[in-house]
Amino acid sequence: MESPTLWLTLLLFPYGQHFTNPKALILMSPFLFHYFHRTCIYPLRIYRNSKTTGGFPVSVAVMAFGFNLLNAYLQARWVSHYKSDYDGGLFWWRFFGGLVVFVWGMRINTWTDGVLLGLKREGGGYKVPRGGWFELVSCPNYFGEIVEWFGWAVMTWSWAGFGFLLYTCANLVPRACANHKWYLEKFREDYPKNRKAVIPFLC
Repeated sequence: MESPTLWLTLLLFPYGQHFTNPKALILMSPFLFHYFHRTCIYPLRIYRNSKTTGGFPVSVAVMAFGFNLLNAYLQARWVSHYKSDYDGGLFWWRFFGGLVVFVWGMRINTWTDGVLLGLKREGGGYKVPRGGWFELVSCPNYFGEIVEWFGWAVMTWSWAGFGFLLYTCANLVPRACANHKWYLEKFREDYPKNRKAVIPFLC
């Protein structure tokens, strides 16, 4: 579903006017690194740690594939062709500031994946995840994803980047709230009441 973010980005990038600009190549790298992990590494982790296999509804897979086609096009074209401030004095400030946030978010995301995969590997049915960011929110993986794309929006300083951030929030916050509600109903008194759904201390 997420594969277009790799192959379409790599196909489009050479056709941009900034293709040979090292700053454009550097700027595109975090986006590609994230989706290399999601497309290649994360599925292998699931395969190695899951005792059962599952799938996605076809409609969900098709919509996700379509969105990733559109998003890969927008992000790749902006970075490789339409971005006009590579020589501006704020470029590196925005890039490194956003990169710190991006890496922090990805660390939260991958850490959460490891915890959840570990619980699946242990077996024994559903369990309450504990420790780290799980003491604050029910879905730290979604929180980490939101943080990542906030960092990307700062790095690119573009409507494409901030649009992707808004889409991510609109997609993940309701899902996190639904998961949080499920946890509360499933575990009742055993589930920590002070946890929020996705944003620490807020919601």
